[in-house]
Amino acid sequence: MRTRVLLAMLAMVMSLGTTVMADESSWTGEVVDLACYVANGAHGSDHAGCAKSCVKNGQPMGLLTDDGTLVLLAADHKDGEPFEQLKDHAGDKVEVMGSLAEKDGMKIVTVTGSKAAS
Repeated sequence: MRTRVLLAMLAMVMSLGTTVMADESSWTGEVVDLACYVANGAHGSDHAGCAKSCVKNGQPMGLLTDDGTLVLLAADHKDGEPFEQLKDHAGDKVEVMGSLAEKDGMKIVTVTGSKAAS
C-alpha cells in the first residue's frame, strides 16, 4: 500500500510542469529580437538593422515561424556557435535546425544549425 501511495505521489509531481522534448527538426521563419517584437511588433526588413544590434547586445532572440508561431531560440550547451552565427541573420528569413522543448506553454528551440530559407 505504501509503495502505491509513493508511486501515485511521484506520478503527480512528475506531471506538474512536464517538459516535452522533440527530436531534431527544422523550422522556417524570421529571426526576431524579442525585446522589440513582443513590446512593439517590430520585425521585417525595415527592422533588421535594429534586430541585429539588439541580439548582438544580449537581447533574447526568437523565431517567428511562417505559421505565426513565436519560439524562443537558445544556444546548445555543447556547441553554442550555431546560435551565435544566427545573430547575424536577425531580421532575415532562415531555416533553423534544433530540438524543440515546451514547458508551461513556452516553446524553446535549442539551435544546432541554420541556413538561408529557400
